[in-house]
Amino acid sequence: MEKLTARQRYLIAVIVMAVLMAGPFMALGLYAWFEGVEEHRAIFLQYLQQLFPLGVALTLGALILGFVVLNRLFNTYVTGIAATSERLKVMLNSNRELRLELQGPPELREVIHAMNRLADQRDHKIDEIEEKIKEQISIYQSLCDRSSDASLLDRPLASLIYTAFDTETTGLQPSHGDEIIQIGALKVSSGKIHTDETFEALIDPRRSISAESIKIHGITQAEVDGKPTIDQVLPIFYKFCDGSVLLGHNVAFDMRFLQLKEQSTHIVFKQPVIDTLLLSAVAYPNQPLHSLESSMALLGVQIEHRHNACSDAVATAQVFLKLVPLLEERGIITLGQAIEASKKTPYARLSY
Repeated sequence: MEKLTARQRYLIAVIVMAVLMAGPFMALGLYAWFEGVEEHRAIFLQYLQQLFPLGVALTLGALILGFVVLNRLFNTYVTGIAATSERLKVMLNSNRELRLELQGPPELREVIHAMNRLADQRDHKIDEIEEKIKEQISIYQSLCDRSSDASLLDRPLASLIYTAFDTETTGLQPSHGDEIIQIGALKVSSGKIHTDETFEALIDPRRSISAESIKIHGITQAEVDGKPTIDQVLPIFYKFCDGSVLLGHNVAFDMRFLQLKEQSTHIVFKQPVIDTLLLSAVAYPNQPLHSLESSMALLGVQIEHRHNACSDAVATAQVFLKLVPLLEERGIITLGQAIEASKKTPYARLSY
């Protein structure tokens, strides 16, 4: 039961309650039928035929009304508590500026208000937690350094080297001819973003950029015409990524573009890939949105002038570092555990 979501547990409770409520009446009716004489059965059937339409209507009405009431109670209490619990974990582990939203019934609002007041007085406790996390990261790092032959998937997330990257494209359909026009990337390791280890390249797509895409990333045709082609850029980017885990947000989109270039460039990115879109759904599944913007707002990540590959790569890296302690709290320590947990989220079914 602990692995079930709040809504799944709610549905099981509703089914059990319905069985417990209807069971005795059905059992009593069956008992009276089998124990009664033939005359009583005939009378029973006569009344049943007369009242059957009304009984069906009342039963359906009661079921619908009961479902509406229970669903309202669920959305008011259970969903609010689940989402508040997730935001509380974020507040304690990743974003000390975050405060819980006052929502739900008066009892829940009082609890949330008390939590916010406690958070205002307990920033020094958060400092202690962060110091402990740093100590754990240091321990993980030293263990991995002593075990150079350890499997990459068995190593803690906090001990690995990552290449956080993002792409900008001519459009949103890689399988229908859209091309990469910019790649931005930087290295992440030991809980830090290395701004001195970056990669940035504008790419000539040899085709036009859609007006819709220009509105998003602001890269015009004139800026990419005459730049190196993807066949020239990918070997350099591949070398930059060597020895690291690839990290992106909705990275299936970016990887699809790279996969479609394997035949022409003979470059295959074989290293592990993790996605902050999927990891955010693992860390806080009851939050309504998991876009990069939503995770940045929840985790307290602020970056100005976004929506190009470089700034989105920085945002993805910062979001990932905030997610690591939240994942550890759920028992997801290693790269392999993170990949397996990601596969179970609904977003893992996205394809391009």
